[in-house]
Amino acid sequence: MTKSISLVLGANRATLSGPKSKQYRIRQNAKAFAKRLRRAGFGVRKWTNITNKHFAAVARQMKDEGKGDGRIAEIFSAARDLCRAYGNIGISPTNDVFDVRRGSIANANSKAVAPAFVQGAIDKLENEHGYEYGPRCAAQIRLQWELGLRREESAKVDLVADWDREGRSLLVRYGTKGGRPRTLFNLSDKQQDALERALPWVSQSDRAGIHNLMPEGMGDKWQEKLSYAARLCGFTKKESGWTLHSNRHERFHRMYVEHTGFQPPNQHESVEAFQKAAQDTAGDEWPRLDAEARDDIEVTAGHSAGRRDVSDAYLGNSR
Repeated sequence: MTKSISLVLGANRATLSGPKSKQYRIRQNAKAFAKRLRRAGFGVRKWTNITNKHFAAVARQMKDEGKGDGRIAEIFSAARDLCRAYGNIGISPTNDVFDVRRGSIANANSKAVAPAFVQGAIDKLENEHGYEYGPRCAAQIRLQWELGLRREESAKVDLVADWDREGRSLLVRYGTKGGRPRTLFNLSDKQQDALERALPWVSQSDRAGIHNLMPEGMGDKWQEKLSYAARLCGFTKKESGWTLHSNRHERFHRMYVEHTGFQPPNQHESVEAFQKAAQDTAGDEWPRLDAEARDDIEVTAGHSAGRRDVSDAYLGNSR
């Protein structure tokens, strides 16, 4: 049994209170914390041995990946519940000590990557002869950019079983947040091309869910290979100000502009400036267009229409 499995099993076996649906979310988020802790290099095996040091390490890792404070707080809440379930009450009750702030997860400033930068990064990796996984990583980054897939989704999406080329749709069911599958419809020519370019790198296994971009037998260690590729082309917060998650921001930024005809709020100095620009472009129709775009983006992102906290995180507040 590997060290990471012990914390995962502990999450599965812990005695929790509340509705079954709430317990399920806590266990899933606690397991996500455990896996991130392992990726950060910690071999702790029991929830009783988790300390503030481990929380801080996970916070740093998630911030480096561009995750918002809201998502980090969600993970930490579940991890605290698991610690308490096993009698560990030594974790800080607030997230301020980990530089994670309370409040809205909406970003005042856009985190969308510049298209010219991401295209340059893809070109560099496609021609990177010094790194054997360069072209494979380029294909995955292109999927993130063109389809708005999360990092894990882009690695695990089954391109053989779940891409309907003729119907222009893609079922995303592996590596999704909370295990919730979704289908992307009406794929554009660029999105179809991104999927086509990724095909040479998929496994030839006949097992469902195995036709993905991770080399056979590598498992979650593949994420370390992708992180190395990102550093090679400067796709890090330290080097360029962008992370691979910025590809998802850019995808939803494009979706918003294509639907509404005007830029989202986080491209303006203030909400008032945004509303004036939207009114100048679309007149009194701007609130309807804004709402329609947000509903579409929220569903595409893997949530439900009406989750304005989600679209606010990518676009900023409209009001």
